[in-house]
Amino acid sequence: MVRVQSKNDPTARGPAQADKLYQGKKVKPVLYVGTAVGHGRFIAAQDEGGKLVLDRENRPVPYREI
Repeated sequence: MVRVQSKNDPTARGPAQADKLYQGKKVKPVLYVGTAVGHGRFIAAQDEGGKLVLDRENRPVPYREI
């Protein structure tokens, strides 16, 4: 019987996604729930210190826009 390669084999996966940078700082994705203030719910960027990355209008920056 021929052995088929597993879908969960770590060696078969591609390279990891590179870290994103915002103004020279590494950021990671976090879920932002701002429905109470009218911002909605989306994946936002958070810096290594644990603070949300904000734009000029003090709204969280969506992670996909970085």
